[in-house]
Amino acid sequence: MDHRFVIDVHEVPTHEGSWVFPIPQEWGRGAFEGCEVEALEEPGELEVRVTKTGEGYLVEGRVRLTVAATCVRCLQPVPLEIDAPIAALYVPGPAGEPAGAGDDEAGEDEEPRPDDGPEVEHFQDHRLVLDSYVRDTVLLEVPMNPRCAVECRLPERPRGAS
Repeated sequence: MDHRFVIDVHEVPTHEGSWVFPIPQEWGRGAFEGCEVEALEEPGELEVRVTKTGEGYLVEGRVRLTVAATCVRCLQPVPLEIDAPIAALYVPGPAGEPAGAGDDEAGEDEEPRPDDGPEVEHFQDHRLVLDSYVRDTVLLEVPMNPRCAVECRLPERPRGAS
């Protein structure tokens, strides 16, 4: 998949910088391939603010996109407007590997920490690639059982079918 949402860390000003990326339909077609979601024709928007935090970069903002899912009752397409916040801390390391993977410091008896902070992602080569994080954020916003309307009816069954 072609990366559309890339920020060169050298372009981040001393403290904070802002970017707005259009989300074209062709990105959604590739990003949601194999999922039960498809991007609609109208473009979306990714708005981010990047803050330098020591060696890492905090990425905060919003993703706005209209996608289509299938109604679980009538099986017709349902347009869903996604307007979701994003927050991720990008730290240097191998891209694609979750931060903390391979850490042997965490013991089995250690209690899980509450999930109250941003996701932690890795970046390489002075580039913050946001595509997979944006994709995951959109997919997590889609309801598990989308319905087109409260009064949605089940499809008619053919006569004689049991």
